[in-house]
Amino acid sequence: MALIETQRSTSASSGNESALRDWVRALESTASISGQPQRLLLDVIEELAAARAEAPALLSPQESLTYRSLAARANRYARWALAQNLACGETVALMMPNRPEYMAIWLGIGRVGGVVALINTNLRGPALAHCIDVVSPKHVIVAAEYAAEFSCACVQLSARPKIWLHGGGADDEVPRIDREVERHSAAQLTSAEHRGVSIADRALLIYTSGTTGLPKAANVSHQRLLQWSFWFGGLMN
Repeated sequence: MALIETQRSTSASSGNESALRDWVRALESTASISGQPQRLLLDVIEELAAARAEAPALLSPQESLTYRSLAARANRYARWALAQNLACGETVALMMPNRPEYMAIWLGIGRVGGVVALINTNLRGPALAHCIDVVSPKHVIVAAEYAAEFSCACVQLSARPKIWLHGGGADDEVPRIDREVERHSAAQLTSAEHRGVSIADRALLIYTSGTTGLPKAANVSHQRLLQWSFWFGGLMN
């Protein structure tokens, strides 16, 4: 019996030490963020692309992106935003299901100072129109599978953003952003293209659940994105 208790005690002690190491690693990984205010999440992805080029970065049942291809896709979207004269702080609403391209879009637009509002794909009608109007987007990117739902809400919009479709048929009247971005270079962004964006700037708008009224948009800074990412990376080693 004493042997069993000793083993349990040893196991618990080992587990506590392992958890402590995880927490220390997470703290260490986030400690350097404020010391590099111009280093955003896409810059981290670029560093990983240089070190681990063809290693898988994002996986889904339909497709996957390596670190190199994720950085390349994000850079194309960054240059698309620059070509649209999207000013720092201006908003692009994104209505798309979870897929690797989703992250590439907001990584790229955010790197050059745009703010991406992540629209809940379950929203319909007035609630969807509200979530778009409340952030006053200059552009809206809609995945082809949500085109019908968006069209129904579009007539209720007060704002008049430019609409871009991602995917769809060859004869769509709405411009296709997945085709447009192919016109732009996938090369790493220059310092001039970074436009002085820092970790203090807003990166994303995410929405409350709307259980006590219509959803509200909450700010997420580039620093918060890095903190979440590095903390999770540290805990998971």
